[in-house]
Amino acid sequence: MFVRFSRWCRWEGRLSEDSSACRMERDLVIATIPGVQRFVAESRRTADLFVSSDIISELAGAMVGAVTEPAELVLPGTPDMVTGIPNRVVALAGRSEGRALAQAMTDAVQDRWARIRARSKVEEETPGFPAVQWVVVPPSEGGYEAQWERAQRLLLERKRVRDFVFPPAVQERVCTLTGRWSAPRDKQEEGIVRRGEHLSAVGRIKRGVRSGFPSTWSIALAPYRADVVELADTDQAVRSALDNIRESISCLADDALPRLRKGLKSDLAIWFRGLEGSWCVPETWEPRVIRREHELRQQPDRDVCEFGRQSAHDLEVAAREAGARQFTPYLAVLAQDADRLGESLSDRTRANGPMREWHGRISAALGRVGPRQRKAIESAQGLGRVVYSGGDDLLALVPAATATTIARQSYDAFRQEMAEELPRATISTALVFFHASWPLQSAVAAAQELLEQAKNRSRPGLAIAVQHRGGERARWVTPWLAADGRQILDHLEHLVQAMTGTQGLSKRLAIGLEADADELATLTPAWLHMELRRRAVRHGMPETAGTALRGLCAPDGDRVAVPVDALLVSRFLATGDLP
Repeated sequence: MFVRFSRWCRWEGRLSEDSSACRMERDLVIATIPGVQRFVAESRRTADLFVSSDIISELAGAMVGAVTEPAELVLPGTPDMVTGIPNRVVALAGRSEGRALAQAMTDAVQDRWARIRARSKVEEETPGFPAVQWVVVPPSEGGYEAQWERAQRLLLERKRVRDFVFPPAVQERVCTLTGRWSAPRDKQEEGIVRRGEHLSAVGRIKRGVRSGFPSTWSIALAPYRADVVELADTDQAVRSALDNIRESISCLADDALPRLRKGLKSDLAIWFRGLEGSWCVPETWEPRVIRREHELRQQPDRDVCEFGRQSAHDLEVAAREAGARQFTPYLAVLAQDADRLGESLSDRTRANGPMREWHGRISAALGRVGPRQRKAIESAQGLGRVVYSGGDDLLALVPAATATTIARQSYDAFRQEMAEELPRATISTALVFFHASWPLQSAVAAAQELLEQAKNRSRPGLAIAVQHRGGERARWVTPWLAADGRQILDHLEHLVQAMTGTQGLSKRLAIGLEADADELATLTPAWLHMELRRRAVRHGMPETAGTALRGLCAPDGDRVAVPVDALLVSRFLATGDLP
C-alpha cells in the first residue's frame, strides 16, 4: 500500500498531541522541495542550468514567503534573499496550526509554479513536479529540542516513502532533456526546441528564457577574453584582429544570423565583452559547424567564414605575444556540500545556548556564506558564474585557470562564517574539468557523483576529475587536509607552478611513479621525499616539484600512496595536456 508521506507524518504527530506535559506552544514545521539536484542536472545548455536554479529559488522563495506572522521562520534566516534560497524551510507555527502552515507553503509553491508556466506560455499540467514534502511535529515535553529530534527521524523515513505519479497510458515520446516526462509532438515551438530534441512541458519551461547566460565557451575563455579587453586599447595587433572578427560577424549578420547585429556599433572592447565566447575559437567558424549550431537552412558564405577563422587565430597569436593568459577550451564544474550539517544541528553537545536560538544564529551564518562565495566566484579574479549557493551547498561553473583558487576561497568562506557557532563544520568539494564542447549534463552529473566519492573518502574531502573530449583521463580523491595539516590544494598549486613550462617531460615521471608504486610505498617519509625530489630533477623539473608531490602523498593503511592521478591533474593545470 502506498501512503503519502505528508499524511503519514501528520498521523505520527497526533501521537503526542494530547500530552498534558507539553511545555511548548508551537508546532515545528519542516518543508522541502525534493529532487533539486536531479532537476538542475537535467540541463544540456548553460541556460538550462541557470534557469533550473532560478526556478527552484523562486519556488523556495514562495515557500518562505508563506511563513507570515504569527508564524516564525527558523531556516533560512534571511527571507529577503533573491537567489540561492535553500530548498528546505523550517518554521514555527501556533499550536495546532502547523498543518495549515505546511499546506499554505505547499499551495504557495504550486501557485508560483502556475505563474512560471503561464509566463512561459505552457498550458499543460506537470504531474509530479513540483512536489513539496513536509513534516509537522506538535509541542512536546522536551520543547524545541525534542520536536527537532522527532522531525529528523521523520525526515529519514522520507527516503522509504514516495509519491508515485503514473504517466498517461499513451506516451508519444520521452523528453530528451529530462528523460522522465512525455514530450507531445505538437508542442515543439520553433526557437525553443533544437533539431533532434523533443521537450516535455517542464523542458519547454526551462527553455523559456534563452538569453543572458554565458555559454561554456564564454566561461572557459573568460580569463583570456578579459586580458584581450585590456589589450585592445594598447596593442595594435590585438585591436586589428578584433576589428576583423567584428567585420566577419557583421557579414554573418547580414547573410544568415541577423541577431548577431546587436552591439556591433558600440565601442570595440564593449562589443567584444558581450560577444559569445565561441566566436573566439577558430573551429567555430567552420561553415558546417555554424550551420549545425544555428540550425541554418544552408551553410553561410565560405569566404566570410574563412576570414573569421583566420581572424580568431590571429587574435589568439597576438594576445599570447602581448602576454595574455592562456587560451584554454576547458572550464570546471565546482560542487560543494556541507558535511553532516543535519547531524550537527541535532547535536545538543555542540549547541551554544538554547537550541532554537542556536539554530537561528547558524541560519544567519549560512545566509552570509552564499554572498561571500558568489563574490569570490563572480569577481574580476574568479570570472565564474554561480548556479546556486545556499550556504551549505554550492554549484558553479568556473574557468580552469581560477578553479582551485575559487574552491579554496569558497571553503574558507564557509569555515570562517561557521567558526563561532559550528567550529568543526566542514564542506567537501568536487571539481570536474571538462572541454567546453563536452556535454554539460554529463559534467554536472559527474560532479555530483564525484562529490559523494569525496565525502566517502574523508570529511572534508576533495575530488578532482579531468575529462577530455575523448573521455575521463584522471580522477583523484583525497582528504581536503594534507598529512602536514595544510590544505591539499596548497601542495597541488605548488606542484602546478613547478611543472609550468616543462611540457612533455612530466609524462615519463607519471609513468615511472605508477610503475614503481609498490616499491615507493616501502620507503620511510624522509627517503620518499628525497626520491621524489630526485625523480623530479631527473625529468626536468625543480626539486620543489618533488617536495610538493610529497605533500600530496596520503596514508593508505600502513603505507604511503604516491598520487599519480594528482600528478596528472597538476600536469593538466600547468600545460592543458595529459599523457
